[in-house]
Amino acid sequence: MKHFFSLFAILALAGMSFAQLNRTIPDESLLAMEKIQTLKYRLVKKERIKGEMKKGEIQVKYHKKPFKVYIYVYDPKPGVEILYVQGENNNKAHVNPNNFLSVLDPNLDPMGKMLRKDEHHTILETGFEFSRSLLTNLRKRANDEDRYDEYCEYKGEVTWANRSCHKLLLTYPDFKWETYTVKKGESVIDIAKDRNLNEYMILEKNKLSWYDKVSEGQKIQIPNIYAPKVIIYIDKILKLPIYQEVHDEQGLFEIYEYHGLIVNPNIPSEEFTKKYKDYHF
Repeated sequence: MKHFFSLFAILALAGMSFAQLNRTIPDESLLAMEKIQTLKYRLVKKERIKGEMKKGEIQVKYHKKPFKVYIYVYDPKPGVEILYVQGENNNKAHVNPNNFLSVLDPNLDPMGKMLRKDEHHTILETGFEFSRSLLTNLRKRANDEDRYDEYCEYKGEVTWANRSCHKLLLTYPDFKWETYTVKKGESVIDIAKDRNLNEYMILEKNKLSWYDKVSEGQKIQIPNIYAPKVIIYIDKILKLPIYQEVHDEQGLFEIYEYHGLIVNPNIPSEEFTKKYKDYHF
């Protein structure tokens, strides 16, 4: 009997520990994301585009304020380079397409069709700002509905890419599509940003040709939350979500993997200029 009560006590403490981790781990991760100033990493992504999972791989240098990003593409268009510095170059990105068009020195709108066609996110969402807003919104919904421990579940420790991580499962069983009436001057991007939704998901669901191809009074379908299921691996040392897997009602929607992540490195300012010696603009 004594051993039974000892075992019961151990199990009770373990249960309490997991319940606490449901909250402390996301809190720690959100704090770590807020402290980011610069980043270097390789991003491997998979996104469902028109029913097919498309893979991409890029190398990134990121500066939070002012926002600056340099991207080198490995897949699907090897050698492409993108450089964007907020407030410079008429807020357009320098692009090296790594083909005969390079001589034209193209400057492209980060929100335009050339840079974001068949992409779930834009280069303006580089870093962990998207991850922070996603986690914040899902946790807020769970708290507002007083179902936090149901929606946010700590699933223990996992090893991923030779990194020790905490695994979180975020679920929202009440996910559904709702009818929304477009207001004057709104685009799909405005609607999505205001509600922390994925604008590409809305574009595809409504079979729209582009994000601004909606008009006042038009009725479209939008989800009531970003996704019904999100799996996150949070690096135990860095406290950052280095693996993110998102599912919608159809299944796997997107995966983002952060490899070789370096947090707050010193990145000289010249590395965010097109004249930098290692670039080919």
